[in-house]
Formats: sequence, structure tokens, C-alpha cells
Amino acid sequence: MSRSEATFRKRVKVSERHGAGEWSAERWSSILLVPLTLWGLWSAVALTGADHAAILDWFALPANAAALGGLWVVTLWHMNLGLKVIVDDYIHRPSSRTLLLGLSGLAGLGLATAGLFFIVRLAVGSAPLPAGFGV
Repeated sequence: MSRSEATFRKRVKVSERHGAGEWSAERWSSILLVPLTLWGLWSAVALTGADHAAILDWFALPANAAALGGLWVVTLWHMNLGLKVIVDDYIHRPSSRTLLLGLSGLAGLGLATAGLFFIVRLAVGSAPLPAGFGV
């Protein structure tokens, strides 16, 4: 249904059912973030003052690496859903909206890939970056 064909009842636009899936996805990501964030905070407090070897041992546990990876991916997914709502609400030119949504999606995908790469490298016991790469 196009904007010119919108249906009104009592001078109020009737919902076109657009966005219901996004609303549901935001709620599910919020629900998933509650226990993952509490676990992340608990882990950070538990590792406070630990030496490098103890932190690497913590990363070596598959449950910790999986939970941290889950926290990272769900956080980025939730962030991307929120950015989509902001762009949809405030950017009215279709070309600008498409560009911004594409850029935010690519940025989220890049951050998710980089974060999971480093989590896996730490979980298998290798240095975060290969020798000679970076500073």
C-alpha cells in the first residue's frame, strides 16, 4: 500500500502491519541481553585483578567464549535494530535511508566479524593479532 492509498479511520491512519517483526526482534534481543549482560558484568568483576594467564584460562573455557560471542553478536544485532528504527523515523529521502541502512548493516557485520575473530583467537590460545601485524 502506497502512502497515497493509506486507509484512515476517524482521521487516524490504520496500521499497515509494517514493523511488527522488527518490534518483536527488538524485544527478543532485549530479553536475550538481560542474562548475557548480567553474566558479562559478573565475569568482569570476577576477573578484576587477575593476571594475564588467568584471563587466558578464562577465555579457554568454551562456555565463556561462547557466551561472550553471544553477548557480542546480540548486542550488535540489537544496536543495528535500533539504528534502523532511528533511520526509518528521521531520514525521509529513500536514497539516503537506503545508504544509511546499508552502511549501518555493513558496520555491524564488520564489528561482529572482528569481535568473533578475536574471541576465537583468544579461546584457542593464540595472540589476538598475528606477529608483525599492528604495533
